[in-house]
Amino acid sequence: MNKRLYKLMDWAFIEEVIYSECSHPQDLLGPHAKGQTTLLQAYFPGSDSVVVRWKDRGETGDFCETKMEVADDDGFYASLLPTKDPGAYTYVVTYEKRQEDGRTLKKKVLRCGDPYRHRDILREADIKKITDGTCTDARSILGAKTMTLDGEAGTLFAVYAPSAMRISVIGDFNSWDGRTHQMCRRGDLGVFELFIPGVKEGDRYCYEIKYRNYEIHRSADPFASEISSDNEFISVVGGRINGALKPLSSGKEKKCCAVSIYQADPYRYVSGDKSAFENMTDLLAGVCSECGYTHVSIGNILSSSRRSSDKTISYFAVDTRLGTEEQFITLVKTLHDAGVGVILDWVPSYFASEESGLYRFDGTGLFEHFDPRQGIAYDIDACLFNYSSEFVSNFLMSSGFGLVDRFGVDGLKVIGLARMMYLDYSKTEWVPNIYGGNENIDAIAFIKKFNTEIRKKYPGIILIAEDSSLHPGITDPVSDDGFGFDYKQNEVFFDDYRNFIGMDPLFRGPNLHCIADAFTYAFVDDYVLPFAGKENTEGIGPVKELLPGDDAAVESQLRLSLGYLFTHPGKKMLGEMFDASYSKILSDLNRLYETEPALKCHESDPECFEWLSNMNEEQCCIAYVRKTDDPEDMLVVIVNFSGIEQNFQTGVPYEGKYKEIFTTDDKAYGGSSSVSRTVRKATDKRLDGRTQSISVKIRPQSLIIMKFIPYTEAELEKVIEQRIRNYTPIKKNKK
Repeated sequence: MNKRLYKLMDWAFIEEVIYSECSHPQDLLGPHAKGQTTLLQAYFPGSDSVVVRWKDRGETGDFCETKMEVADDDGFYASLLPTKDPGAYTYVVTYEKRQEDGRTLKKKVLRCGDPYRHRDILREADIKKITDGTCTDARSILGAKTMTLDGEAGTLFAVYAPSAMRISVIGDFNSWDGRTHQMCRRGDLGVFELFIPGVKEGDRYCYEIKYRNYEIHRSADPFASEISSDNEFISVVGGRINGALKPLSSGKEKKCCAVSIYQADPYRYVSGDKSAFENMTDLLAGVCSECGYTHVSIGNILSSSRRSSDKTISYFAVDTRLGTEEQFITLVKTLHDAGVGVILDWVPSYFASEESGLYRFDGTGLFEHFDPRQGIAYDIDACLFNYSSEFVSNFLMSSGFGLVDRFGVDGLKVIGLARMMYLDYSKTEWVPNIYGGNENIDAIAFIKKFNTEIRKKYPGIILIAEDSSLHPGITDPVSDDGFGFDYKQNEVFFDDYRNFIGMDPLFRGPNLHCIADAFTYAFVDDYVLPFAGKENTEGIGPVKELLPGDDAAVESQLRLSLGYLFTHPGKKMLGEMFDASYSKILSDLNRLYETEPALKCHESDPECFEWLSNMNEEQCCIAYVRKTDDPEDMLVVIVNFSGIEQNFQTGVPYEGKYKEIFTTDDKAYGGSSSVSRTVRKATDKRLDGRTQSISVKIRPQSLIIMKFIPYTEAELEKVIEQRIRNYTPIKKNKK
């Protein structure tokens, strides 16, 4: 090595790079102007020689080749080029045939650009957005993005890891060697970046992170657009998909709209030669159109732990076990073309504890609380987010916004809200908040901020909370100190009803209070009512297996349950147990739900519901009213939970006619009767605190809906005349 070059070398710095402990390699590697020359340094571990091919910008403009001098036998090279601007030069790296770990490696020649030629690529203003708590598209800054810089095509990698000693990009392009592409820290902002020429869409990679305690871990890119199906921590360079769909939803009033949701677990569709998304595309639009559903609720589609599909590994990558991002977009478009909205599960409450994911990402609790009492959910073996971190807030905001921005979905269902809100949720040891309470103040603030911000961009989006707590205000507006959700998934409704309907009909009468009790909380929030959302809940077993009686009795109870669900105040959500054999009854119920104002309007308003009879233990029947401000919208619902046919009499609100418009025992649905054509007139018999009543015959374990029809003027005159004649003495002519 010539003396001038030797004097320019920083040997301590070189050792830091060789030992892979450097967080600012750009200060050593790459081109550095030295007067009228350029000092070029490069590190290719295990190589035997390096030639740099550069373009002379003088009069000839010819390409020159300069063999670099060996500065360290480990693969560190240096050269002094006789130019101030070598342009887009190329390294030609030779690896001679050699033995390594008992293997014979063939000679190879690698041609590549210099990743350290481009510096400070990210704008400082964008980097600062990462930690200011207001960024809803952090993925546009961090992650892996293909681009062309100064004529060189490659990929820019950027990651936030403020506590890491060193981070390297490793992949197929560098034999997964963490010494080769050590990333450059951007000042004290916590971001590392590196542009690697030649890395293209589809190339596999991950980050090798050296902690401050010298431990080395490999982790997936938190902002990766794809995670390899072969390995949970291998990320894939992906391109941006243009022309993303827009949600169907508008800013119209959602409270008076029929919302009927079909729940679909995407992992149940993994079969055959097609992907789950392709199978769903083939089936769901037809099912929803045939049955009349307004929306499909799809379980978590983001890359998840092999142990549990709701424990997310990557919050920006679609799980490749289900299909590709393009296939999911096709699914959404197909559903939208059929007029069906899409609601996605989103899990901002906890994440997978695999060390190849977000857990201990930079050696500290970057995403989770470092204190395990705050950062670990031992009951489900998962990690809990640290919502006090502005970076975590930006990360989750970007994930939630990204699902709508990229896929045009119409709603998000937030999974595990209670676990977010309560510091002591399912814990024996926990840390109270600053006021000594058990509420997670930071998590609550995050949810309110997220719901506020996403509604500004998408006013018509549906936001559903899966919440098992009794926390008030879940569906109240944020402006009223609420959480800002549209609906809360009412799991208590399903649990209580399942327990009741699972009883033998002989014992249901004394337990009718279970049905009435549900209305003590039915109007506390705006609810979505799930029915058999999970086929096997809490180890109790599928709902169908809990119902007493033979097959015919089981089917009649399922039909009754569907009728009860659709006439109960609250939006509807049904599971996949209701297959094509239920399409006729579901279609008719959804049609009634859409066309009858009493069923769909103001479902969270207690004024829309009224009991007629709920304590008839002997007959085990109930009756109630669904209504609006217009009496002509009123419906009377009568339910027979007993195992025998009943002649049931109930009070009614108005004098007039009552016509049966629906029965779950219809032969069209597999029952044994049909809708009665008899129009019943209310009689003067007082019952249930009413001056008028009607009498009906109702089949065992079935439900009927009757519509109120007011008298016409002519009919009313006859009724009045008849009443006068019935109650007024008429003078008789005497002989």
